[in-house]
Amino acid sequence: MNIYEEIVKELKAKGAKGALTKETKVASIGIDSLDLMDMIVTLEDRLEIRVPDDKLMNLETIGDLINLVEELKQ
Repeated sequence: MNIYEEIVKELKAKGAKGALTKETKVASIGIDSLDLMDMIVTLEDRLEIRVPDDKLMNLETIGDLINLVEELKQ
């Protein structure tokens, strides 16, 4: 499973706009914090991980989210 592709797929399902790269700022993709949290919960269930709330506060880019998920999958 490609984590980047899963995250992009979920973001687009939530209405994210524009090109989504690892450098894309989460704040610039046009989804609100509730949609972002819903996407995180979906990823947690699908990937069998739990993302600590304090880690979510530090996410600035899609790459940050990918790195966090990869770290939690180990």
